[in-house]
Amino acid sequence: MNVETKRITIIPALHGKLTPDRKLSEPDIYRILEKWLERHPSFKGREQEIRIVRSRWTLAEGIRTEIVSVSVVKNQDIAHYDPAQDRDLYEYYLAEDRYYEMCQ
Repeated sequence: MNVETKRITIIPALHGKLTPDRKLSEPDIYRILEKWLERHPSFKGREQEIRIVRSRWTLAEGIRTEIVSVSVVKNQDIAHYDPAQDRDLYEYYLAEDRYYEMCQ
């Protein structure tokens, strides 16, 4: 019997954004995760519980980018975590509503 491990999202879907000079700026997920770990030191040494998921997506402007999100194994010390409390780490790169509409 295969029991799937329950996970909780710690960094929601992020993707690249066009800068004012029309260059693509992609999120540095490892830097964002490093900052997240500084705020949540109980996860240092438990990196094997962290999963980064990547996929490709096309911006409305027709430019390909990467969608990336991060989750951890759900346990008692993170069960009630709300990613919004660390929103300042990744807010610029949050996925557009259009991404979530397409996922439904």
